[in-house]
Amino acid sequence: MKSIHGKSFTPPKNKAAERGNVMIYILIAIVLFAALSYTVSGMMRGGNADMIGEEKAKLLAGEILDYGRVMRQGIQQMKISNGCTDTSISFETTALPAYVNGTNTSCQLFHPKGGDNNYISPPPETSTASWVFTGENNVDNIGTTDADLIAILPNIPETICTELNKISGITAVGTDTDISFTPFTGSYNNFQTLDFAAGKMSGCLNYVNAGNNFFFYQVLVPR
Repeated sequence: MKSIHGKSFTPPKNKAAERGNVMIYILIAIVLFAALSYTVSGMMRGGNADMIGEEKAKLLAGEILDYGRVMRQGIQQMKISNGCTDTSISFETTALPAYVNGTNTSCQLFHPKGGDNNYISPPPETSTASWVFTGENNVDNIGTTDADLIAILPNIPETICTELNKISGITAVGTDTDISFTPFTGSYNNFQTLDFAAGKMSGCLNYVNAGNNFFFYQVLVPR
């Protein structure tokens, strides 16, 4: 407040400057809100697959193991109820056209007349690959020395791999130097033995020859 000729005088406020300051505060608030929303959204989605927390990894590992057991039970049911042999089992479905093995729908795992299972593609945070079904690998100390029919889920984060092994009773993530991913269409071939997985129907290994590719396996038919 100033004095002019003995009278008090209050200079007029700079309204344009005030409006400018308010706009700056509003813009800052918008930026902060957007950043917070992005962070919360990332947490809700589970975040980057390589940065999955332990609790989230446990949940995803449990889902993978449950699906592996469901597929194994479906094949056992086809063998018992439909008389399917180890070589007549088929994984043919629209999502997996490379797995055609005859036309007997009663031996198709993903057909209502067969195993009546639904093929479920893995979510991106679990794997960027499709499930693989192959009869060219022998899991050591499971059945005989013949190749087993196994399901494989490649390209999974190491955190999920670790949790899979904990649940399966495996103390560490083992390594394998070679493995066959050839689609099963009715024939078996002893291409590789999974030594580190000795005696375990399911587990996770590191395929080191593919640049640390962690993969889950589930024995569907021990032979």
